[in-house]
Amino acid sequence: MLEKVGKTLIHISIVILLSLFTISTVFADFALAGTSSLQVLSKETIATGTKYATDLFIIRSSNPGPVVMVVGGVHGNETAGYKAATLLKDYRIKNGTLLILPQANRRAVKSDVRFLCGEKDLNRCFPQSSSESADNILAKEIYRSVKKYKVDWLMDMHEGINYSRLSTSVGQSIVYYPDTATRKVSQKIIKNLNKNISTSYKKFDLLTYPTKGSLARASAQFLNTNSFILETCSRQLLSNRINYQLKASGTLLAELGMR
Repeated sequence: MLEKVGKTLIHISIVILLSLFTISTVFADFALAGTSSLQVLSKETIATGTKYATDLFIIRSSNPGPVVMVVGGVHGNETAGYKAATLLKDYRIKNGTLLILPQANRRAVKSDVRFLCGEKDLNRCFPQSSSESADNILAKEIYRSVKKYKVDWLMDMHEGINYSRLSTSVGQSIVYYPDTATRKVSQKIIKNLNKNISTSYKKFDLLTYPTKGSLARASAQFLNTNSFILETCSRQLLSNRINYQLKASGTLLAELGMR
């Protein structure tokens, strides 16, 4: 009988010790998270109820900071951009808010075309003056989201058909709207991208201005965002192009103290 009671007490002691260990581990994890940040991932649909409906992902940190928006798939056949933007949903940030619009032109992405026949190039549909509105529903909704979230920095992921150092195409470049802060960060991104590129014509260049009617141009000129386009070259392997896009976005977030 005493032996049975003793075994029971030992069992209860082990359970209590394990419970205390679990509780202390949970509190340690919570404390660790509290010293950095907690974050929440949510999703909303822009242009909801229309054929243009597409998902916008919002990663909010518990710490204040800048609002950064990353856009892919404005041109549906520029694969690296929307694939890289999709992967950003798994990013962790220390502060601020990260907005990700992976497939801005979802229907064009599905058809693997720059834009659908009978429709205008989405990257020519944004306001070209402060008094204008965007040209179509999708552009209006994307532009509205930039205003709604008061975006501080905007990175638009694109691809050129050739290298900027070999042609009139803008592959392997950052095209930014002139601003001291944007130029400074863009230069750091390019320096980071070019570190492991040995072939001269494959290196990234810094260019101005984003074309009129583009999301980057309109948001910088009329909404005071720090905006730029990252252009990889479609002649590279897709894995390389995705890596460049991710490396550039990672550098941007690091420079803003978000990673």
